[in-house]
Amino acid sequence: MINIKANVFHYNLMLQGHGSEKELALPPLSFEQVCPAWARKLRSGLDQQDLRTLAHDSKYCIVGEAWGYNGRHAGYYIAPLIPLIGCWSCVKLGREMGKIAKLHGQSCPSYLHPKINHFLEHWNKKHQDITKKVMHKDNRIWTKTRKYPHE
Repeated sequence: MINIKANVFHYNLMLQGHGSEKELALPPLSFEQVCPAWARKLRSGLDQQDLRTLAHDSKYCIVGEAWGYNGRHAGYYIAPLIPLIGCWSCVKLGREMGKIAKLHGQSCPSYLHPKINHFLEHWNKKHQDITKKVMHKDNRIWTKTRKYPHE
């Protein structure tokens, strides 16, 4: 019993130095870890289908890939559910990336980078655990040969 109390005491001391348990969690994920398919596409160049997807399909866009291609971030397309199961910030960032794709077309990758960085910052603060769940659920292996439903 004394050993358990000592461990709890040390754990609490450790948390005081870091602010919260979440800050202790993990190093930030990279874009390649959160959205490997879109990272690859942006490196190799976007085709017209990719631009249409970014602009019009929230389930398969950059934000959609991070959420596991399930539409949950958008409350499964039922707006009142977004605050309960999804994320307004993710929805807004996805829309902003879609507008950039519409406006800049083939040259949009250079315009997307600041927005992607903002998304990654948000993702690592609020949703980093989702990446692990998605990886575990689908038994995903982050390789260059990975195939996605929209490819």
